[in-house]
Amino acid sequence: MLARARSADESFLDAVLDGVFTVPGDGGVDFVAVLIALKAADYRGWLVVEAEQDPAKAPPLVYARRGFVHLSAAVRETGW
Repeated sequence: MLARARSADESFLDAVLDGVFTVPGDGGVDFVAVLIALKAADYRGWLVVEAEQDPAKAPPLVYARRGFVHLSAAVRETGW
């Protein structure tokens, strides 16, 4: 989706509506690797994940819960 949006020079809004962003666990970000790196650096700040989605295609509560489950598992896996 991202490659297509870039090649078509889509606007941010059009890319969002086309589904460029997704819930953690469905996309290409390895959150376990990110958390491991942050833990190794003794990071103690906030962790915020934001994704812009079309609520007509991705019901917010369903996708928030799905992302929370994935990120909670990643946190447990890394020992945080």
